[in-house]
Parts: sequence; structure tokens; C-alpha cells
Amino acid sequence: MKFGLVIEIIIKTFGYAGLFIGLWLFVRPSLLPILKRKVRNYKNRLRLRKLQIRETAATYKSSRPFYRHLDMLLAATWPWYSEFSAVYYLIITTVLFAVSSTVYLKITGGWVLALTAGLTTSLVPYGILSVILHWKRNETSYELVPVTSILLGKYRVNSRNIYFSILDTIKETGQYGTLQKALIKLASAIQSHKNKEDLENAIEMFVFQIDTSWAKQIGIQIFSAQWENKNIETALSNIVRDMGKTQEIMEQQKSNNQDTIQMGYFIPLIVFPLSLFFLSRVITTGRYFYYQFKTTAGFTSFIITLILCLLGFAVSLALRKPKNEI
Repeated sequence: MKFGLVIEIIIKTFGYAGLFIGLWLFVRPSLLPILKRKVRNYKNRLRLRKLQIRETAATYKSSRPFYRHLDMLLAATWPWYSEFSAVYYLIITTVLFAVSSTVYLKITGGWVLALTAGLTTSLVPYGILSVILHWKRNETSYELVPVTSILLGKYRVNSRNIYFSILDTIKETGQYGTLQKALIKLASAIQSHKNKEDLENAIEMFVFQIDTSWAKQIGIQIFSAQWENKNIETALSNIVRDMGKTQEIMEQQKSNNQDTIQMGYFIPLIVFPLSLFFLSRVITTGRYFYYQFKTTAGFTSFIITLILCLLGFAVSLALRKPKNEI
């Protein structure tokens, strides 16, 4: 009986499949051109929309300093960066603000606290990206010292051609992965730049990823070598020499910052237990979670404590290793 049911299902399946395939073959000659035209129109509209977004993004980059900063921040920290990343980021954070504010309003019942908590939540991604950027800048500030020495040597070997000097430098900087990626982006931009503005933007992005006076000086020299065809060997030699003199001073600063770093780690360990002790004094036994998350005072205390913990950790992380700059 079961075997017959299986046979019936198989026969019906093939029968319906044959029916639909035959129907498709019958209507295909007249339907396919319509579908192709619809798809082509959709692709054209999508391409036009992307061009409009690209033009709008380019306008905002030049006229809105914060948008330019946000775009550069994403380019320096986001692995999947594209020219539309800043637009997507603004959309996502706006949605995050609206959703989190609604949730906080439902929990606390207060508009001021809900909006404040929603704004704080929406700024968390920016804070995380800023910490990542700060960490990368610290790393690249130390990597820049040996890499600049390599660049100077390659500049001499390549007959003062800065583009090929950067390419050869990239090949020998595998152990300096963070700075190597910045150099790869710079070399690509130098190769494909069409005008002075493109080259200036590429140099600006390179300097932004390191953000030290050394990087600014090197950026100026690279621009002079590429756009003005100047000989920058002497300038690079002076930069390398001055960089070497800062190493001992940076080690002293690093040791002096240890007290501040330890305080940043200990702040969360002190604030949070004190908060729990305070709450245990005013809460009826067994009502802790209700007070903590269902009342305005408890939830406010939780948010403030969480923010202090995050700030303490961010400060300790930021000061863990001073930037190599005097």
C-alpha cells in the first residue's frame, strides 16, 4: 500500500513538472522578451540610482566635514568598505536609535531617559570604530619608523620614482600588516588618480590612518615627489633620523602612563560593586531584577554603570600604548 502511494506521488510529480515545463515552452517566445525588457529597465533604474547616490556622496564628502570624517573612519576600519558605506552607516544608526529608544521607552516609561539611552546606543558603533581606529593608529605609528627607512632605500634604488618605491616597500613590509594595507591603498590611488584632487584625497586618507606629524610630513613629501616630481631623498633622510630619536622618549612616556592605564581598568571593578551594594540596600529581597530593569531608577543606574564601565575600558585601551609621536 505504501509502495503504491510512493509510485503515485512520483508519477504526479513528473506529470505536473512536465505540464509546467510544456506551458513554459509554449509561452516562452512571447513572454521572454517582456521579462528581458523589465529586467533591463530595472537594471537601468538601479544603475541610475547608484549614480545619484554616488554624486550625492561625493557632494557631501566635499561640503560636509562630518560626513567626510565618517567616510574616512569607515574606510580605515571597516573590512567591507565601499563608497556607499557612510550612507548605509547613517541609515543603520538611525534605525538603531529609533528601535532602542522605543524599547527603552517601553521599559522605563520616560521620554528623556529613553531618548538619552537610544542616542547612547546608536553611538556605540561609532565608539567601537573610533577605538579600532585609535588602536590601528598606535600600531602604524610604530610601524612607520622601519617602513620609512625601507621606503628611503627603495627610493634611492628606483631612481627617485616614488610610485615604484612604494610598491617595492609593500613587498618587504609583510610583518607590518596594518601599515602595509594603508600603503597598498595609497599605491592604488597613485596609480589611478586623474587629477590633483584625487592625489590629495589619497594622501589625506593615508595620513588619516596614522595621524601623526611624521605621517603628515611623509604625505607631503610623497605628494611633492609624485605631483611636482621633486627629489625628496634628503627630506626622507631627515625624517628617518628624527624618528629614531623619539624611541627612547616614547618608552619613558609608556612607563609614565601605567598608573592611568591601571586606573582605567579598576574603575569598572569599583563602580559596579558599589552600585550593586547601593541597590541591595534599597531593594526588597528577591526583587532585584524587577527594580533593575522594570523601574526608572534601577534602569537608569544600570545604564550609567554600563557607560562608566565602557568608558573606563576604552580609556585604558587607548592609553595602553602611547602613539609614537613627539
